[in-house]
Amino acid sequence: MDDLSPTQRKVYERLRDQARRTGSVPELAGLARELGVHYVSLKQHLEALDRKGYIVFESRGRGRSPHLTLPAEATGVPVLGGIPAGPLGEAAPEAEGYLPLTGLQEGAFALRVEGDSMADLIQDNDVVLFAKRRPQRNGEICAVRVEGSDVTLKYVDRLAAGEYALRPHNPDYPTAKVHAADLVIDGVYLGLLRGELVHVLLEAPS
Repeated sequence: MDDLSPTQRKVYERLRDQARRTGSVPELAGLARELGVHYVSLKQHLEALDRKGYIVFESRGRGRSPHLTLPAEATGVPVLGGIPAGPLGEAAPEAEGYLPLTGLQEGAFALRVEGDSMADLIQDNDVVLFAKRRPQRNGEICAVRVEGSDVTLKYVDRLAAGEYALRPHNPDYPTAKVHAADLVIDGVYLGLLRGELVHVLLEAPS
């Protein structure tokens, strides 16, 4: 957002944050009052945001309320590709789509599961939602990277002497122990989506 002025950035962030929480954008007259700007000035900032590709803003003539939408990537939860639930493997860095889910905290993301080490709790091809935070207790399911790049989905237990245990749900897989210096916890499990619902949400109009 380096191409935005301070006021444009403030307007955009306010629009984005409310859309993420509620699924709708604020009423523009109220937004102008909240930001302490004139309604005409607010419209000018919205038109600039439209030109720069951050929003879609359509003025519909005198006496009619403008139409304002944000693209899916601004408000949706990104599905960042696959995460193995078995042997450690490389995660895909590119979003394959955005889930139109509201009410989640900033930085929430989703990963598509590959493998069966967390079965039958979490199955192959499930899409798992994560909060971008550290675990608050032992036994939380986390998306973790080992030695900087490999990604897996496991229960995380903090052990003595600066080590962590990465536990599968499936008893056919072993528990791995890793040193804290080699472990990055990207997010903590919030829930999952399964089956046709995933396709419906990913194909929903923005």
